[in-house]
Amino acid sequence: MRIFYVTMLLFGVIAGCGSAAAQAPDRLVDSLQTVLRAHPGPDTMRVRALVSLANRLNSAQPPAAAAKAREGLRLAQQLNFARGEAGALMQLGVCAYERGDLDSAEVFFANSAVLAQAQHLERSVMRAQNGLAGVYASRSKFNDALPLFISSLEVAERLGDKKMQIMALSNMGSVAEQLLDEPKALRYYARCLVLADTVTYAQAYETCLCNIAGLYLNQKKFATAAPYVQRALRLNHRTGDAQNRGTMLMALGQIELAQKEPANAETYFQGALELGRKVGDNFLTTRALLLLGKVAEQQHQAAVALRFYQQALPQTLNLGIYEHTKEAYAGLATAYAALGQYDKAFQNQLKQAIYADSALTDKAGTETRTLQHKFETERKEAQNRLQAAQLRTQQQIIRRHNTQLLAGLAVAALLAGLAYLLYNRRRLRREVEFAQERQQLERLRAQAVLEAEETERRRIGADLHDGVGQLLTVARLNLEALGEALPPTDPDTESLLANALSVVDESFREVRSISHNLLPNALLRRGLVLAVRDFLEKVSPGGRLKINLEVVGLDAGPRLPPTVESVLFRVIQELVQNILKHAQATELTLQLIRHPDELTVLVEDNGVGFDPAALGPDAGIGLKNIESRMAYLGGRAEFDSAPGRGTTVTLEVPLEAAAA
Repeated sequence: MRIFYVTMLLFGVIAGCGSAAAQAPDRLVDSLQTVLRAHPGPDTMRVRALVSLANRLNSAQPPAAAAKAREGLRLAQQLNFARGEAGALMQLGVCAYERGDLDSAEVFFANSAVLAQAQHLERSVMRAQNGLAGVYASRSKFNDALPLFISSLEVAERLGDKKMQIMALSNMGSVAEQLLDEPKALRYYARCLVLADTVTYAQAYETCLCNIAGLYLNQKKFATAAPYVQRALRLNHRTGDAQNRGTMLMALGQIELAQKEPANAETYFQGALELGRKVGDNFLTTRALLLLGKVAEQQHQAAVALRFYQQALPQTLNLGIYEHTKEAYAGLATAYAALGQYDKAFQNQLKQAIYADSALTDKAGTETRTLQHKFETERKEAQNRLQAAQLRTQQQIIRRHNTQLLAGLAVAALLAGLAYLLYNRRRLRREVEFAQERQQLERLRAQAVLEAEETERRRIGADLHDGVGQLLTVARLNLEALGEALPPTDPDTESLLANALSVVDESFREVRSISHNLLPNALLRRGLVLAVRDFLEKVSPGGRLKINLEVVGLDAGPRLPPTVESVLFRVIQELVQNILKHAQATELTLQLIRHPDELTVLVEDNGVGFDPAALGPDAGIGLKNIESRMAYLGGRAEFDSAPGRGTTVTLEVPLEAAAA
């Protein structure tokens, strides 16, 4: 029995190897918990955080993950947030699959695929179909599962998503292995291994090694399997995947048992048993108990073997694997016979015979399905070959007749066709070149506009600071000198002079503030995060607007490229100024979250909101300006708002494209 890989990430990515990999999930969970505490009310940000947290807790705390996913589903349905609803259904499907509830998993995956399809979320559709295929494969419906896995691989290749490619190839290898096509399975696993190495995806690399080792173990090639198991075990010390570690310990135990080393085999099987019980893997626990019973038999410890087989029997019945149940009854019969309890040995021998027939029937069914699959494949290939041969024959007859009747005309038509093809090819090449030049000019124009705008901001800021600021300073000094030079006068004159000095001071502060906004020194010297903090500290007059700033992944590590920092700072300025002018909000939340390959900025307020579709052309200039700036970075801006429920703006910037 093989568990197909359907677990996946919706909003994050798996962190790197080493100690950072072990700590990153905890930091992300803490960050998501912080987001949930900051958003107790019903909003889309809370839905996103709940779905991300469910995905993060799936392997470590399945019940907690399912509870978060159910809460996210209810809230998404309440808000009519289709994207969040699709994500929550996806996570509920994964939870159901992991606990073996295939009926529920199928319903959740199918509904998630329908919602994602309606929202044109190609990546989410791919993931849901992959999960649905995993359910079909777990039910031995390989002919239904394989097309979905292949479709998932094609979409992942088109999107350049290597992790989804790894998942699809791993599942396709498992299907091929179940169909007894071991050479094809090995090819899929090898491709999976190469891809996992290119993205430094340690957990997937480890799983690929385990799959290849398991394939060789099924073929009784223990010496060939051993190096793959050892490599996977070394890698497991970094990934910490307890389930994979238990599988590897089982493999090492089988290798030692085949080499007549029962004591070493017992140590490995005991380790696998402990891990299986720890992670709740009934399949791993059952196999470990059966093999421990076999080791005890070889060591002539009948009472110990009896205990292991008695523990294994109920679990084999729950799993419904006839081969394992047959093995348990056979072990019980042998143990009872060795202990002299021949009546119990005979009863268990009879039960073993019954389940042996069931196991044989199950095996025959699998082989029948395999043969049927091969027969259908070969029949389709034969039909295709026959149709191709018939088509070639017809084409040869037509060509012969045309040559005999219209030889001259055919030559002329051929020449004309070649001339047209050459002309068309040249024309298409020119059009492609023109299109490329136009795109390049558009990129250069956008770059020139942004650079000119930034240069003009800096020039105006410097002029205000160095020109108007100095003039105001001189004016103040002159007023002070005038006040000292004049003889004491009446109080009204002194009040006028004091007011003039106060106006000059206020003007100087205003010029300085405008200069700093146009040319933020914090952005130039210390980077985006500190510049944003400095800006936010100044924008709330009298503390009327409560501002929450949350930063994940940007306080440590290298700075972003200067262009990305500058554009994002201007966009954040524009959004905050819009909130101050129009939103009538009392609370503003700004989040900056850095992923390994993407930067996400979320700006949310509790103001009056607006209808983006109802804005006129003039009112939409600011939004279009934000969208054009994000497009320049290769990213996108998403506006989620409605009258009466505030506004959420999501900015997503792929860091590689923005740096380019």
